[in-house]
Amino acid sequence: MDTHKKMAALNEVLAYAKTSNYYSNRIPQLPIKSLADLAHIPFTTKNDLRSQSPYGLLPSQAESLSQYHESSGTTGQPVSVWYSDKDLDEITSRIATCGVNFNQEDIVLIRFPYALSTISHFMHRTVQKQRGCVVPADSRTTVTPMPKVINLLRNLNVTVLACISLQAIMLAEVAEMQGLNPKTDFPFLRAICTAGEPLTPYRRSLIEGIWGVPVFDNYGMTEIGTAMIDCPSQQMHLFDDCFHIEVLQDDFQTEVNDGECGNLVVTTLRKRATPMIRYATGDIVQVKHSKCLCGASCSFVIRGRKDDMITINSVQFDLYEVEKIISKLPARRFWSVGNWKNHLYLFVEQESEHDMVPKEYIDSLKTAYGIDLSIFLLEKGTLYDRKDPLSFGMKAKPRYYLTEKETQSLLTQIKIF
Repeated sequence: MDTHKKMAALNEVLAYAKTSNYYSNRIPQLPIKSLADLAHIPFTTKNDLRSQSPYGLLPSQAESLSQYHESSGTTGQPVSVWYSDKDLDEITSRIATCGVNFNQEDIVLIRFPYALSTISHFMHRTVQKQRGCVVPADSRTTVTPMPKVINLLRNLNVTVLACISLQAIMLAEVAEMQGLNPKTDFPFLRAICTAGEPLTPYRRSLIEGIWGVPVFDNYGMTEIGTAMIDCPSQQMHLFDDCFHIEVLQDDFQTEVNDGECGNLVVTTLRKRATPMIRYATGDIVQVKHSKCLCGASCSFVIRGRKDDMITINSVQFDLYEVEKIISKLPARRFWSVGNWKNHLYLFVEQESEHDMVPKEYIDSLKTAYGIDLSIFLLEKGTLYDRKDPLSFGMKAKPRYYLTEKETQSLLTQIKIF
């Protein structure tokens, strides 16, 4: 979107948002004259959203409400977000442009949580608007445990699996426990769609290697809906006619340079039922300005949550960096990482009793990062219990990062000290 059109859209949505209780005193006199003027508006934070839920962000001019959702946060009051029918149509029409290219011959198994989350409903509506068929295999109900999902994938000739990336790996393992080969025993499966957690190129490669089909990612959150999707070339692009973004250094004032990582701040450019003005998402992203094969001029890499990042001696380990390390290991499926006494510990479940980590690799990592670092291969089942197939994979969002106390406890459990 060119600057003139963006400024017109931005001023319209600012005037609209200003009719809500929350934004009424936070947005200055309008219109703003340039994108630089946006910096005079305070950031909206997760705590702000909690304090204003459920109705504080609703503009008085909001259209009829069609759907209500809450964030999946585990602390504090939940964040309330409302969507109008127009909002939902806009979001699903954008998801339909994903490189997976849903069509009327598709049978899509949706393995995201339904309930108050968003992505399952967005994906469900998208597939049906493309005239495909949905199998709503909610990941938070005992009605569809992992073995049942495997049966559905096979018996219904499912063509697309939609789930968080870790679920794709877990489902493959359950299939293998049943004596199935994910690459050959699901001949109708043509793609996997992921969302709900960052998908690094290393995990994408792992999943594609296991299932033998391409993986397409979807980035968004309850607060803003879907904001970016993978194109056919598996590069992630922003819906720039729907969102204005800022990628800022840790001072939250200076834009990062091309290719650098920064804090993602999002402003909606449409008159959503719940507008977001300068929402500090808490996510770290990397922007790359280069021409994509699909024609887009800019792509994004989602690096992970800022709050999860481990910093040791000024060296930062986000999800992307950790999985880069793990990608060179003989076992890569299930892992956790923790910091204890400025020492980085990576715990990875063995996939074979013969798996080993060469000492040379650990030494090279210590030299490259300049920190104390250890990698432990654990017995299968240490991090994710497979004994009860009904509970395997039924947890809430994955937790890859351990607290210092949890790290110490795990080190004690595996008798490191």
